[in-house]
Amino acid sequence: MLISICVASVRGDSLPYLVSSINSQTFQDWELIIATQGNDPHLLSFINQNAQHDPRISFMHIPRYGKSYALNHAIDAAKGDIIAFTDDDCVAAPDWLKVTTDCFRQDTRVGIVAGNLVPPPLQRWCISTCPATYTIEYIYRPQEENHRAPLGFYFGGANMAMRRPVLDLVGRFDPYLGPGTAFPAAEDLDFILRAEAMDVVMWTTPRSIIYHTYGRRFGIRKFIKHHRGYALGSGALGAKMNLWNHRLSADWNRRVGLWESAVSFMRNPPRRLLDAYKSKFEDSGYSSYMSSFDIDDKIVSRPKSDSARENRPM
Repeated sequence: MLISICVASVRGDSLPYLVSSINSQTFQDWELIIATQGNDPHLLSFINQNAQHDPRISFMHIPRYGKSYALNHAIDAAKGDIIAFTDDDCVAAPDWLKVTTDCFRQDTRVGIVAGNLVPPPLQRWCISTCPATYTIEYIYRPQEENHRAPLGFYFGGANMAMRRPVLDLVGRFDPYLGPGTAFPAAEDLDFILRAEAMDVVMWTTPRSIIYHTYGRRFGIRKFIKHHRGYALGSGALGAKMNLWNHRLSADWNRRVGLWESAVSFMRNPPRRLLDAYKSKFEDSGYSSYMSSFDIDDKIVSRPKSDSARENRPM
């Protein structure tokens, strides 16, 4: 069972640690496809030093920015039965691929396997943020459970793998969502929702571990930039779900009432201020997406200019 690990990379300083962790996997039937973007000198130096070092590792340079766009190119080049994803600021636990393959082998109906994304410990008090995901041990069968996942069922794109037929069924990542786009988040949740709609069986397990070792962002500017990006992506996904008539769109449209806002502020003023800041950019992401995009039959974003051309009389 060959696993193709697809990574979009713009950071050469942390990428070597990810590659080293893949080389140290107890499961060795893998290929690593790294789709690079940008001209970071550390990244270019690492590519030059390692391009011919291991035939299982390949690089491709993608001129256009966008994590989803780069991953889609890596997927097209992949040869594996299983396609796995992580990020260039992560380190994989030694048994990451073994746990993943064991799950797929144990239940042939499972289409996606995902696990934990563990942040590094904060060693000193300072303003910082780091995405993290803690999963539960659960096999979610959308069709049997009326497309309602249990409480606590969640995973992210930095630790997930899927059988190739899932990508044939669901399609690729939305190239207009995710880092490097106007909506720098939510590309993974968007894909998960589309997979759920296609009744793809998903297995989450905390035994599958990716460490977000180099993912912590320090300082007020990076903290704010991180939350702004997630809010823009969240708003865009909310707009996309409205166009889709997804059952969760009502939750995205909900607004906190005046009394509830006041109580929340009194209990935790910093948190409420952050929530207000994020709400502003969620609204911005929502309105920007609605004014610029439609969706196609695969529930992938399509610029309205493309729709106009298609509908123009001949």
